[in-house]
Amino acid sequence: MKRILTLTLVMITVAVIASAQSDTLLYERFETGGSSFQLNTTDLGGALGTAGVNQWIVNNAYAGGNGQITCLGFPFTFTIPATQSQPPLITGGANTSYMHIMSDPGQASGIINSNYAASDGICTLDETNFAKMSSDVITTAYDTVTVSFLWHCSGGTNIYGELYYSINQGATWNLVSTPIAQYKNQSGWMMQNIASATFAGHSSLRFGFRFVNQNSTSAADPGFGIDEFLITGKVASPPPVAAFAVSDSTICAGDCVTFADSSTGNPNNWFWVFQGASTGFSTAQNPGPVCYSNPGTYNVTLIVGNASGTDTLTVTTVTVFPAPATPLISFSGDTLFATPGFASYQWLFNDTIIPGATDSGYVTVTNGAYSVVVTDTNGCSAESDTINFSTAVFSPDAVAEFVIYPNPVSDQLQISSIQPISNILIYDMQGRSVMNLELTASTEANVSLTNLVPGVYIIEVTTTEGTGRARVMIK
Repeated sequence: MKRILTLTLVMITVAVIASAQSDTLLYERFETGGSSFQLNTTDLGGALGTAGVNQWIVNNAYAGGNGQITCLGFPFTFTIPATQSQPPLITGGANTSYMHIMSDPGQASGIINSNYAASDGICTLDETNFAKMSSDVITTAYDTVTVSFLWHCSGGTNIYGELYYSINQGATWNLVSTPIAQYKNQSGWMMQNIASATFAGHSSLRFGFRFVNQNSTSAADPGFGIDEFLITGKVASPPPVAAFAVSDSTICAGDCVTFADSSTGNPNNWFWVFQGASTGFSTAQNPGPVCYSNPGTYNVTLIVGNASGTDTLTVTTVTVFPAPATPLISFSGDTLFATPGFASYQWLFNDTIIPGATDSGYVTVTNGAYSVVVTDTNGCSAESDTINFSTAVFSPDAVAEFVIYPNPVSDQLQISSIQPISNILIYDMQGRSVMNLELTASTEANVSLTNLVPGVYIIEVTTTEGTGRARVMIK
């Protein structure tokens, strides 16, 4: 399943980590007689019981030996090789019990391992032998069913084993031809695994083994042998569906958000792509903080996966608004004014919020450091520089000893004093000296302010009687 708008940054492969769990439906090891199977039935023309020259049997015989058979009145000797031992790591022992074909001549000579009397068209005629499961397994709850077993069969040109399945309690049988149609040319034990959806979804499933013995020019033991017969069913869960939530979908430049995975279907791996963020990628289930520096509208992609598949979701998730411009503070008398036009204001005194001071202007009552935080209509905020403001030593435009005008001023500031002026100092609001003028006992001064940037400044005038200060705003 895939739902995606745009993903141009990278191509991503999500690793599948887990595997679906299988259920055991039948496990026959033949150590207690093999009751899960009926031997020597007439299905598909099989010889009934001991009527044939060969028959299915369950035992733990592996030894070979020599014997004799009479054909057309003449005795013939034969040698049956020992059956190869089983792999102990699979069966739990080298000579455990198994289901196999055994010949009447071998049995008559005391040799009951995996062997058969080959059809020659004269003394031994063509024959088949069938062994089938004695009861059903139900596979309606599964998507895939696997049958596995150990087998051997040397056989011959027309001598081999076959595997069949039935979905109607053995009324009809279907040959399993993939991956092997004829089991032969294998003297040692071989593990066979067959997984198929064909075996799934049935209220009745049985397997059967058929030994086919037709006239052949060559033949060799062992006959058809089976052990460690296992049927398992697997349910394939649906792939996950990607979904997530973000802590805030509209933020300001420089802010950070977190993401929470809300995918369904039990994913076990996650891959995130954050367009426009300082963190481009993440493999965490719930990543964050993820920060955005530049204004814009950005996509977020989440890819989730498990053993059943992957899902990709890309959506426009985060809108980043620009931070507002830094506000400026001006003054008139004892009142401070912030840049107009913002949605809200909050004044601070010595970095502490002043309760109720939420207008664009604020009337000062105490000497100290003032600043203002402004918020625009997008909810983004900016704080002004701090100004050190004193109400005790300043009057709006003059002190007792001198007068300044105009105020606010754009370029030329006039200063008049009763006493002769000897020095003029100008400070910015951070207390830095930006101008120092020495005068020769004049009561008038014309000061050019064209080299100073707009803002609020402190002017300090020294006369023969002392020093006075005033605020001046350059516009």
